[in-house]
Amino acid sequence: MPLDGEWARADVLRVLRDVCPNDRLDWAHIAKVYNFDLQALDDPQGIVPITAWHGTFEYVAKSLNDDAIMFDMFNKLDVGSFSIFDYVFACAPSLRDACQAWVRFIQIRTNAYRIKFEETETGAFIEWPSLEGRGEWRQNMFARIGWATRQLEHALDMNVPPILIEIATYPPEKTSAFQKKYQGRIQFHAPTNRISLPKALLNRPLRRQDPHLYQIILKSALQELDEFGQMVSPISRLANEIAASLSEGGAALPKIAAKIGMSQRAIQRLLAKEGTTYRQLNEEIRKSAAERYLRSTDLPMNEIAFLLGFSELSTFSRAVKLWFGESPRKVREKLAACRTRSAGEDDELETALSSVGPPDPLVKPT
Repeated sequence: MPLDGEWARADVLRVLRDVCPNDRLDWAHIAKVYNFDLQALDDPQGIVPITAWHGTFEYVAKSLNDDAIMFDMFNKLDVGSFSIFDYVFACAPSLRDACQAWVRFIQIRTNAYRIKFEETETGAFIEWPSLEGRGEWRQNMFARIGWATRQLEHALDMNVPPILIEIATYPPEKTSAFQKKYQGRIQFHAPTNRISLPKALLNRPLRRQDPHLYQIILKSALQELDEFGQMVSPISRLANEIAASLSEGGAALPKIAAKIGMSQRAIQRLLAKEGTTYRQLNEEIRKSAAERYLRSTDLPMNEIAFLLGFSELSTFSRAVKLWFGESPRKVREKLAACRTRSAGEDDELETALSSVGPPDPLVKPT
């Protein structure tokens, strides 16, 4: 069942609906607002546009008037809520194998991003990218961190495993039980979305590891990979590679084409079908990333300029002035002021943010 553009499995929204403490939420209205098929939530093969995936989480958190609740709701989920993807982790022989399985099988969950697992001298980390230009992903990331941490807790049979959590956005105004549990181990305003693990845990056998059962699970996961792995999104690969390459001195077309294994002409044809150009896409991603860094981090301006591929702070400042009509410092001050508004000032907040000009989605929902 091919789908143009970027998608994620709809069962995440089904779980959100079922665990949500407010049973008066109008899910038919939510589906209409975010342009997805409500029936997809109860379809085991259902998918929704990535922009709907993100937007729904923001909508629900706002409706519940609790911007920290996603941590708790998804940290309390039973293992198996997301079927085979939970089990390729929980039943793996070791923590290293489990993390590698997430990397291998993330394509059965979404075509919009890939998970990164990398070992270092002292340990390892699991990293989720910040999806530039696909709408606000903050609440969705809180849910993913809560869920992933629950998987680690269960697999290692530890109530609070010795991990470090980094999240590339500002902290919630409210405080969840999850944040209290991991007090001192959660860093907001981080450059990446990452969970770091100590080296001593990587070879640890997992609580539910079972070699025979795991082979059955892998066979089922490979069948799903055959189905969902065909639903690739070249636009996703292109946009994510551009975002990842900015701090390496820019994202020139020849460099990106070589990285993703496409010719420059093929990329130009692909973007022409979407009604855009490589230069426009590059600019949109830079603009989206600039807005996120200014809103969600306390990084110095010269460091943000570097991360966006600008060689000079003055060039970065001119670009921000062109994008948002104000200097980087003014944009940051305005966004910081908006974050401190009370819940009763939502309309005023949205007006203030719209004046900053959030970027349009890179890929139109289908």
